[in-house]
Amino acid sequence: MPDRLHFRLKLRRGRLFTLDAEESLPLQGVTAITGPSGSGKTSLLRALAGLDRDVAGARSVTFRGVEWDAASGSIPAEARRVGFVFQEPNLFAHLNVAGNIGYGAKRRQVTSIAAIVEALDLGPLLDRGIEGLSGGEARRVALARALASNPAVLFLDEPMTGLDSQRKSEFLPYIARAVSQAQVPALYVSHASDEIVTLADRVLELGGGHVTGWRTAPMRLTARVVAEAGPGVEVRLEGSEADGPGASISVPLRALPGETIGIGLPVESVHFSVHHPGSGSALMVLPVTLRSAAGASGQAVLDVLGQTVTVPGVMRVPNAQSFWMSVLRVLPRPMVGDSPT
Repeated sequence: MPDRLHFRLKLRRGRLFTLDAEESLPLQGVTAITGPSGSGKTSLLRALAGLDRDVAGARSVTFRGVEWDAASGSIPAEARRVGFVFQEPNLFAHLNVAGNIGYGAKRRQVTSIAAIVEALDLGPLLDRGIEGLSGGEARRVALARALASNPAVLFLDEPMTGLDSQRKSEFLPYIARAVSQAQVPALYVSHASDEIVTLADRVLELGGGHVTGWRTAPMRLTARVVAEAGPGVEVRLEGSEADGPGASISVPLRALPGETIGIGLPVESVHFSVHHPGSGSALMVLPVTLRSAAGASGQAVLDVLGQTVTVPGVMRVPNAQSFWMSVLRVLPRPMVGDSPT
């Protein structure tokens, strides 16, 4: 499995915590790692990155066929090419924004950071000092510094800790665009559902220091940007003639006409009904065809305007072949190139 990250860890930190986890992760798109506080999310990331070497136990980590940790020895953290974005930005106070980003580039002899600066909209901030940045701006700089080091994989450990809901909603699309544009696989630690629905292509769950399994991937549709609309853009979901006229909505996202974006569908914002419910307060009401009913997994598979949507088992789907889906809120995600499968 050359394009995967495989780990088998049995680590102990005193008598307080044990991490006993094994899994194989695809190195494509964004893998969210979630679970309650104290479940081992941060410990897992730090172990994979080669940090905290003083923690006792056994490690086996293989990245794209290269053994990072094995009985015969370990590759040091600085040689693993992991771009690590921590809960706090940890920027260098003596450097301005350009200097912080340039520090990451210099480590890997990267000659141009223009694409990263553009993706994260940092051009107007390059000459500013760190002390004058807002929380969201500082985190964009920290992400840019990690990406500028040309990492083989990006680790993000709850990078929006301490941000209010408004700043989080502003920062999330920047993460999605930058990671997608850089074409770098990412492991993203969070317990916030909005972050996971916006960013994740797959979701691994931890509990009590153990892998408890894979969650159903977030519900998401794709749409095409058709026009600018105030501070955001108008996007359109289109189906065939048999699917009906499709749907258009405005989303608060920076994108260009013709681009494809993801439309995340939070579970609590999606409702199904056998009869057309009328527009009401819904952003859009879409026709749905049942592809397969919920089986032992409890997950129904739907056709929505020609796109496949797998419904988590916690949602109840009508016992009908055709029905309607009302969407009250969406979480847009920039997508550069093809979406991971």
